Amino acid sequence: MEASHVADDLESVLLTEDQILARVGALAGELHDRYGSRTPVLVGVLGGAATFTVDLARAYPGQVEIGWMAVKSYSTRNRASGSVRLLKDLDLDIAGRDVVLVDGVIDTGLTMSWLITNLTRRGPASLAVCALLRKPETAHVEAGTPTLVGFDVGEGLIVGYGLDHEGRYRNLRCAAVLSPTASRRGAAAG
Repeated sequence: MEASHVADDLESVLLTEDQILARVGALAGELHDRYGSRTPVLVGVLGGAATFTVDLARAYPGQVEIGWMAVKSYSTRNRASGSVRLLKDLDLDIAGRDVVLVDGVIDTGLTMSWLITNLTRRGPASLAVCALLRKPETAHVEAGTPTLVGFDVGEGLIVGYGLDHEGRYRNLRCAAVLSPTASRRGAAAG
């Protein structure tokens, strides 16, 4: 879906599809430089990182495996509470493997920290994080975890390129800030 199809719902377009895909290609190259001939496991966080994970794998100039996890983080009044529930566990054994945890956006970092702790307990040879977007004012990741980031972004509810609001906008080809009006409308409809 093009931004023009939902222009009234968007406050601004942050990144075009071309900008995103160029950076995804660069991230894939950085990962390949890190792992060389080894085959890393990309662990995509469903659903927001599905598009990013697949595009990252397609741009990677070597072999990769892909696994998926789904988690739900709970919040109260738009503040993360730190409570995370596992909805879908990883189906691959990552013991002794190079693992890249792939997410669409690091916001507060609480979910990412939970995932890092969970995966570290499984004994990977190495663990890194690759996120398309990061909100640096609020984001934190476990100290010592190598982190590759596509773009640092400001505040606002970001949708598109796999990221959603109330299940909508995932198929938007760009990344955009959802307008407060559309955000309230979506919450009321949900």
